[in-house]
Amino acid sequence: MRRIIAAALILSPVLLHAQVSKQAAGLNLEARIDALEMAMPAVAGAAATPAIADTAMLRVSTGVLAPKVIHSAEINYSTYELNPNFNTRVVVKVLIDENGVPVAPKVVSSVTPLLNQRVIEAVQRFRFQPAQLDQQAIPQYVNIAFEFTR
Repeated sequence: MRRIIAAALILSPVLLHAQVSKQAAGLNLEARIDALEMAMPAVAGAAATPAIADTAMLRVSTGVLAPKVIHSAEINYSTYELNPNFNTRVVVKVLIDENGVPVAPKVVSSVTPLLNQRVIEAVQRFRFQPAQLDQQAIPQYVNIAFEFTR
């Protein structure tokens, strides 16, 4: 308890100094703006006007939902296609369109190239609930990781 009180007493002048410095910096900025307005009123007026004032108001999103798998496909493989020392992992990047159909799957990470074609064929048979933005379906890229064990 004594340590807490001692620390508070020691730190209070430091924190007070930081607060005063912050206020002084704010006053310094206001003084600079006043000096700019007196020296060049046209420039200061233009700087104070926001550039976005003429544009329409943008609506903030009500939410984003990621795509979800609603139908998956089986991947047939044999044990000789797997890495014998550790689990085999294949990562596929795919665009899920507005209808939930995977488009142009591409292998991003793979340990054994033998599985790549089988994984891509399986991903093309997947079906998804599409991603949503403001309750409207949108296309979105996702990475799908497949773990194969012996």
